Amino acid sequence: MNAFTVLAAAVLGLALPTMGAAAPAAAATTTLATTGVKLQMREGRPLVDGVMVNGHGPYRFLLDTGATLNTIDPKLARLLGMTVTFQTELTSSTGVMPASGSEGGEVRLGPATAGDQVFLFTGMEAVHKLSTDIQGVLGQIFLSQFDYLLDMRAGRMKFGKRQLDGKGARMPFQIVQGRPVVDTSLGPLVLDSGAHLMVRFGVEPTQATAQMVTMSGTTEVGMVFSKLAIDGRTLWRGDAVAVPHTAEAGAAGLLPVSLFKTVYVCNSEHYLVVD
Repeated sequence: MNAFTVLAAAVLGLALPTMGAAAPAAAATTTLATTGVKLQMREGRPLVDGVMVNGHGPYRFLLDTGATLNTIDPKLARLLGMTVTFQTELTSSTGVMPASGSEGGEVRLGPATAGDQVFLFTGMEAVHKLSTDIQGVLGQIFLSQFDYLLDMRAGRMKFGKRQLDGKGARMPFQIVQGRPVVDTSLGPLVLDSGAHLMVRFGVEPTQATAQMVTMSGTTEVGMVFSKLAIDGRTLWRGDAVAVPHTAEAGAAGLLPVSLFKTVYVCNSEHYLVVD
């Protein structure tokens, strides 16, 4: 059995009060797709249909660049005959919880196929707060095997190397605990498609105004005005979620893909292009 560093950074919701991951996977294959996979944005988070697990499906999954491993609904896992092969801990910006999962699976999405996939059976309760029709989460153990374009404007995900028009901002990223991290004016941020808002760790809000919900729990948070710049270029300004404690080693916060029209992730050369 392998030992896994399991991180799930996704901010799955902000419950307002009433007023009154990865380790790389093996055997990944893809072909350059011209049309791509349909991408549906649900409250700022990308969902895809057509996910095949061990030859079964299609299923609807959340794409989460801020999670190291995949997650699958335990009921679906039982239907597919998946059994527990390891126990671990699931860590997010709100805490730690015990988790179990299964190794050795295969995932196919459109032209992309990857073997040696790892699935957690824990954390879907929080995902279902977003939508009960989501049957799993694709994390970095799958996504990191491919170069891909998330086109939120056109509603498409396209696999393969891309020649872009040069309009976007290109930035290198590092892999920190299995996830892509970019250097910004706000510190190193995890590219997190599971988050729908900018999140900053270790920043005191003026007052706690909401609860942040992730796969491993909730925490009291507030908001703080912030400006995001990369290489001297201002890309965004607005209110970010302020988490008072330093939630994750090596990260100052979470960078949601929903801030941009398109995000190209070149895992083969470790850079992003955002527009």
